[in-house]
Amino acid sequence: MKPCTLFFVFACWSCALPAFTQIENLAEYESYFIQQKDEYQRWLDHTGLGHFLRVQDIRIAQEHVHLYLSFHTSNADTIADIWGQLKAAHEVQPGLNFEESLLFRMSNLMGLRQQAAVIEIYDTYDLGRESLFFRRIYFKDGRVEVQEGNPRGEKNRYIHIRPSDIKTGSRAGKTAFEKQYTKDYVFEQIVKFAKQKYAQSPCELRNPALHPKPHEDYLRFDVSDLCREVVKDAQNPTICKWLDSLGYNCNWTTRELLSYTFLYLPTNEGFTLHLTLEGRVGSGYYDTVKRNGYMDMELDFKEELEAYADAIVFEIKKYLTK
Repeated sequence: MKPCTLFFVFACWSCALPAFTQIENLAEYESYFIQQKDEYQRWLDHTGLGHFLRVQDIRIAQEHVHLYLSFHTSNADTIADIWGQLKAAHEVQPGLNFEESLLFRMSNLMGLRQQAAVIEIYDTYDLGRESLFFRRIYFKDGRVEVQEGNPRGEKNRYIHIRPSDIKTGSRAGKTAFEKQYTKDYVFEQIVKFAKQKYAQSPCELRNPALHPKPHEDYLRFDVSDLCREVVKDAQNPTICKWLDSLGYNCNWTTRELLSYTFLYLPTNEGFTLHLTLEGRVGSGYYDTVKRNGYMDMELDFKEELEAYADAIVFEIKKYLTK
């Protein structure tokens, strides 16, 4: 191809797409982005994601383009399950995580700087209803960030571990790291961590116990008979002081039960643990709380469970990388 012909083709291609360096006000390209919205749907359909996700709307501001996706159902619990399955299936093989793939595809397809692309997903777009599930995917400080909200009392967290995170003298290369930090090894270490953490209770007459829930792909277990683990300021009823003075042991502080689910996902840089944490509280008056005697922590202790999920992620990563 002659140099002048090559220049002509390049110049025409530059006119067809909003070039990164030329975009100042993205609102000027509104018609182009609306057109590319349909192309994104074609990509979803082509990959099979269109069976679950669809383009709901697109909003163009001066510095950002917001692409809104929705599901074919409006049931928040079903949506949370579908999202988890899509993410797990996508991340079985090393590579971009699910959210990165969605965002980078939008950025490339629409000719956007990655900082200008934003994807938002909600279980409902009815302004008269509260959204129980949402994801906001965007690029900040050199990486893809994800803000999320989930139905019920589930708290989803991600623990990213790379060879460089290991603090011991065995900070080996990638091959040695992958050989040691297999899914079985990591799950075994998490169980050891949990047994150590919950070995003793700050409350008398409590015997925390770990209950495995065998699963081929996940590590799942419950920890029962907990006390002041999430709800730190839970107190004994006043009557217990009187009973204690009479020589009777009394601990009727609220009982807690935590349910853990871990998914191990290999990545190019190491591996990621996806943690789903659920919490329930039950009466402290009974040694054994029946199934219907527990209440979801989301109802009254949402902030406490959020804080606990953040703290437990830090503790687990510290334990695995010691």
